[in-house]
Amino acid sequence: MKLKSFFTYAIPVILIAVALQYTIFSVLSVRKKMKTINEQLDTKLMAINGQKVDSAFVELYRKKLWLETRNQIARTDEISLSVNLKDSLLQLELKGVVIKASKVLYFEADEFFNQLGPGAYYHLFSTQAKVDTCFSTIAKQPFVIKKAPKDTASVETSEAKIDSAKVEAVHWMMRLNNDVVFKIEGVGQNDKSDWWAGRKFWLFHDLKETSRNLFQSILFNVPEYRPEIRIVIREADARAIYRALPDHHLVSVRL
Repeated sequence: MKLKSFFTYAIPVILIAVALQYTIFSVLSVRKKMKTINEQLDTKLMAINGQKVDSAFVELYRKKLWLETRNQIARTDEISLSVNLKDSLLQLELKGVVIKASKVLYFEADEFFNQLGPGAYYHLFSTQAKVDTCFSTIAKQPFVIKKAPKDTASVETSEAKIDSAKVEAVHWMMRLNNDVVFKIEGVGQNDKSDWWAGRKFWLFHDLKETSRNLFQSILFNVPEYRPEIRIVIREADARAIYRALPDHHLVSVRL
């Protein structure tokens, strides 16, 4: 009876302690990330860093960095991705020419980005970023298997049939070499895609990330923080853009 009573009180206390510890270390990880960026040499060398600047200057400053980054990427021969959250646009570009643009229907970014000073922003987005890893619910190059007709007579008598298969949910995530994570979600007008497949994709990655951070917190280590930006666009655009991009493509970002 006493043992049962002990576990009745001990288990909730342990769970609360672990949850509290995880919360504290999560906050510390964000502060550590910001401190690390602010201690970088290029951040410290920015003359305007630490000074009060108005919003108009900040917008012009960020636009200038974005245009310079796009100019860097335009010198390459690869298809790149331009993320312009100021104008709510996602663009496929080749040598500076926009070959496809998609309107951003909705986006949300970690509060971390709102706390970036000019120097810290310069450190993250003043140069082209490259995708380190990328995951998606769909394949880069889909395979279509068709049954060949037995003879020419079968071809002539066969009727065209509309494919009634369910459309795949289009969600993909890319982690850049500056540790910024983008989560791209495609939404369809008729909701024909497999909604649950998309939820499982994000649930799997969120649980994996949470488990990693929780394990580090239990060991009294500050987990690594990766700031995230979630973007929602049309499903057809999400599919076309993902399949057009190389595996390790270059990215320019404007917040």
